[in-house]
Amino acid sequence: MHLPALKPNQLRPPADPHKGLLRIRLLDQLTSALDDGAVILLQAPLGYGKSTLLGQFARRLAGPFAWLRLTRAENQPLALLLHLHAALQLPAQARDTPQGELLWSQILADLEARQAPVTLLIDDLHLLNAAQAWHYLDTLLHDPPAALRLIAASEGPPPLPLAHLRRNGRLVLLGARELALDSEETRQLALARDVRLGSDALYQLRAGSEGWPSGVLFWFEAYREALHSTGQPPADLRPITRQAYAHARQFLEEERLRHLPTALRSFLEHTAVAQVFDAGLARELAADTDVAAALRQLQRLDLIIEVPHASHAEYRYHPALRNSLYQRLEQRDPQRLRLLHRQAANWLLVQRRYTEAIYQFGRARDLDAVLGIVDRHGFELLREGKVNTLVDVLDEVAGHAGNDSFTLAVTEASTVMVTNDIAQACQCLRQLYALQRRQAVPRHPERVQQTVMFLRSRLAYLGGNLAHGLALAARALQQFGQHNAARSVLYFDRANCLAALGQLQPAHAEASRALVELQGFGLSGYTNLLQLLLGQIELAQGASEAAWARLQNMAELPAAGSSGRFYELFRHLGKGLALLQANQLTQARHALAQAEVLALGFPHSAALPWVFHHQACLHWALGETSQAKARWAEVRRLALQYRLFTLYRQAGAWLARLALRDNDPDYLPGWLDQWHWCNRQYDQQLLPEEWLAYVWVQRHLGQRDKARQILATLQAQAQAQLNRRLLLDTLLLDAALHQDRGAHDDALHSLEQALQLACQHGFGQLLQYEGDAFLEALRQLLLPQVRERLALAAPAPPRERLNSLFRPLLAGREHADSALIVPLSRRELEVLQRMARGQSNGQIAEAMFISLSTVKTHINNLFRKLDVVDRDSALCSARELQLLN
Repeated sequence: MHLPALKPNQLRPPADPHKGLLRIRLLDQLTSALDDGAVILLQAPLGYGKSTLLGQFARRLAGPFAWLRLTRAENQPLALLLHLHAALQLPAQARDTPQGELLWSQILADLEARQAPVTLLIDDLHLLNAAQAWHYLDTLLHDPPAALRLIAASEGPPPLPLAHLRRNGRLVLLGARELALDSEETRQLALARDVRLGSDALYQLRAGSEGWPSGVLFWFEAYREALHSTGQPPADLRPITRQAYAHARQFLEEERLRHLPTALRSFLEHTAVAQVFDAGLARELAADTDVAAALRQLQRLDLIIEVPHASHAEYRYHPALRNSLYQRLEQRDPQRLRLLHRQAANWLLVQRRYTEAIYQFGRARDLDAVLGIVDRHGFELLREGKVNTLVDVLDEVAGHAGNDSFTLAVTEASTVMVTNDIAQACQCLRQLYALQRRQAVPRHPERVQQTVMFLRSRLAYLGGNLAHGLALAARALQQFGQHNAARSVLYFDRANCLAALGQLQPAHAEASRALVELQGFGLSGYTNLLQLLLGQIELAQGASEAAWARLQNMAELPAAGSSGRFYELFRHLGKGLALLQANQLTQARHALAQAEVLALGFPHSAALPWVFHHQACLHWALGETSQAKARWAEVRRLALQYRLFTLYRQAGAWLARLALRDNDPDYLPGWLDQWHWCNRQYDQQLLPEEWLAYVWVQRHLGQRDKARQILATLQAQAQAQLNRRLLLDTLLLDAALHQDRGAHDDALHSLEQALQLACQHGFGQLLQYEGDAFLEALRQLLLPQVRERLALAAPAPPRERLNSLFRPLLAGREHADSALIVPLSRRELEVLQRMARGQSNGQIAEAMFISLSTVKTHINNLFRKLDVVDRDSALCSARELQLLN
């Protein structure tokens, strides 16, 4: 019998790409997952760097590994077994046999006999679709040898049954979202490719490519081509983007589209006229196609992105693929393309999906239909929240004659209320004033006046003139008594100004009123902004459970079509803040990263610098002070660009605190000049963050009496407004001032109040920022003799509470013995390390020359200090705290 040919190129990892990027973030994630015994599947479309990542991981492995890149030929079982046999480096002479089961038994025997772990890396798993071949891999998944670790890459879901792995918690799936390049990786890859770009260009590139590595590389190549042709960096990046899309079109055509059946290509082209579609719209656009079958096939090929909703699923294509499909149809049949746009528009209009409808009418060049929808359904357009689409359409119809321009101006102003784009808000005001000067008479004059006032009050809040914003909103509320959504927005503007000034009680009351009213008017997406503000207030007041419930409920708000995508940003941002306060820092990083991705996808929104601000706080909490400093510097640059001076001042205050913490005095003189200017300009109506930073600076400058005087005022405000987080900060500052004058017991009394407050209300901030310097003093407070000497009335917080609240923060510090509130002894640490090597209690006793009962005592102490109940949990906690390094 003729044996299948063995192809050596399938048995080695691919070489690292020229000027590539080492993806440390993902490599660390893969290492951690394999150490936990998981099976890892990289499942993403073409061009996401799966093979490159697998190759990098293989070269990073310390132990033995086997590499197997599959082709369709391995659907013949003997070919699969021959290559697997060779990948495991079993004796070559044993492969001169046509008996597949003999090879399989040798493979299993080798895996069962191995003492050291071996990692099997399988690339292109999606090509293995014959049941008689993949059942061998299925055997390894269902009953894996102890030494085997498995990681695979696939385009689309592989045909292997994986549900049992998911049920048992053994499957780690990394999809396109995880494999996408983030902003920092995009920057690093640009530097590796000798492309020098500013931050704004990188953000635009990250948003336009959605982190697709191949798309980013095509963009860099187009940039280098332009640079080579002119000899200087291009000022206009739009031609670069068009050329990059042309490169991507050729790539997708060669690698994927030309190999698809004609009917499926037609379905792709027709549905690509819609930004997002569901099965109903697909049937309207591709009437002769079995839509359900086509969608299933596209999911198998990983050519479609599913957006699940409560009652149905929606789909979209990656921008690069959609552009390729759109260009194919436009070049071949432009008349058909315009007809499809009109079909889509009419169907969406019937479904009351107005923003998508006007987008389709705009692409069909029917501007009268666009203006008609804006005129009749302006309120619904705001409620849908499809910010990019709406702003693009409004730009397109600007200056179109024959319509009540007040309607367009008010609709655009309502959109600006969501995006916080100050430049666009100013333009809206100028437009409304110009219309009024021409004595045009709007159909709803009070609505126009309210629009002017909520724009002005919003501008005052964003621009840092908070007292003026309060006055404007109050005047408008008194002047216009009509009960409508515009009036509710004025209450929201007042709530924002009050909250920024630290007046949390009235801010919560006014935001709650605005929320109830807007929900009564049927708004569901815009209200996420109010929910976020209320959640932030509740977090500051220590009502963590109420804040978390509020933020979680954002996800349950009904959404029309894909309209919730922009407003989803605020849910992720709120979750990140709640997790940060609870010291669940890994989860907080993930939530804020999701918020960043959404903010990047909405260039008309100024949300990105706010996300960056909270990411900077997270970096500091993690001890990554250099990253925090860089993030806040970028926040201030963007805030100046967007004229977001409230945020600019907040970030500046945090940077001042960080400069003191890192002994970096160069920043402080400029910040103090800014502080004094704001103090004169706003008559001491400053942000609590600014006052707090100013007191820390005064302490640093030796002005302790002045610092204590301002501190007393801050504490009084914190107590009056139930701002417990601010109170916590003032207690830490009070302890520092006591320490400066050598009053150590007074400092401990202040720290005791801070500790009790933090434990009662879940404030992980106790040890995140300046409080980190008080770690030893806080440990002293846990000692019974110290508490007795200080005559402290309250008992020490339970050890379980201390570990659950502060342990994640302390992970990864320089010394392992500081990774716990109560550190491990040297003997306990040795026992823990032997447990990690799999030794039994008896083996540990014998190796350490101690009794079995002493070993059990050490283990019980370990369980108590790690706040766990068994060995597996103890080892998991120890890895998290990096105690085994």
